Amino acid sequence: MNGTRLDVLVPSSLVREAEDGREATRKLGYVARAATVFRADRLVVFPDREGERRRGSEYVRTLLEYCATPAYLRREVWGKREELQHVGVLPPMRPARSGPDGSELREGIVTEVGPEGRVRVNCGTQHPISLHASPGREYVEGERVTVRVSSREPVRARLTDDPPPGFRVAGAALEDALADADTAIATSRHGRELSVSRLADVGTRTRDSHVAIAFGSPGRGLPDILGIEPADVPVDPDATDGSGFDLWLNAIPRQGSEVVRTEEAIFAALSPLTLTE
Repeated sequence: MNGTRLDVLVPSSLVREAEDGREATRKLGYVARAATVFRADRLVVFPDREGERRRGSEYVRTLLEYCATPAYLRREVWGKREELQHVGVLPPMRPARSGPDGSELREGIVTEVGPEGRVRVNCGTQHPISLHASPGREYVEGERVTVRVSSREPVRARLTDDPPPGFRVAGAALEDALADADTAIATSRHGRELSVSRLADVGTRTRDSHVAIAFGSPGRGLPDILGIEPADVPVDPDATDGSGFDLWLNAIPRQGSEVVRTEEAIFAALSPLTLTE
């Protein structure tokens, strides 16, 4: 999917079966890790209130947004919150920041708006750095910005409108999250089995476009969330069922476990779908 915009869609019931906050945090960490590894542009949390238990949409989004925040900004952005008491179990995200010219994109926070069109920004260097404000832009303290660093010693950097490294987190109804996608893919054990030949077809269909791929939660897959009987899940790639999806894919045709966890399904599905020619 080279050149593709990728949205990964997960339900608010994602941690419904987690025994405690530590396990819920660990699970969400690996979902965020998968989004980072496969260069997802957005992680979208869609509502599945019927499937939620103790921890729902707000909890899921908070933890995913924390994961999307660079480690050097987390304390400043988030402080101490009850939902974050187990963040020590999170895997590192470390999104790729280097550009083809050797420069590095870093997300930062404006710490001071000074005179003469300059702002101070904390972007993970040893100290906040003073930068020229972009022409025509007004900044406020606490605003999150993107900085392109071309040299660390001495520091050479500038503010840029480029998106920061990593993924963004959003909340949206499933139909809204699918509306802008060129190709919307649902993952389910009841979908069309992904094979080598079918992978080529899917690759052609999704190349250089906006792809949204949705996942269910353990014990409550997408057919259940959408109220679709498993027998009615379309396996014909040209069939439509009114759900808003263009394809229903089974990315693990020889599933050996009764239930595949969402974080496992994301790695299993995105691995073949992001192969290059």
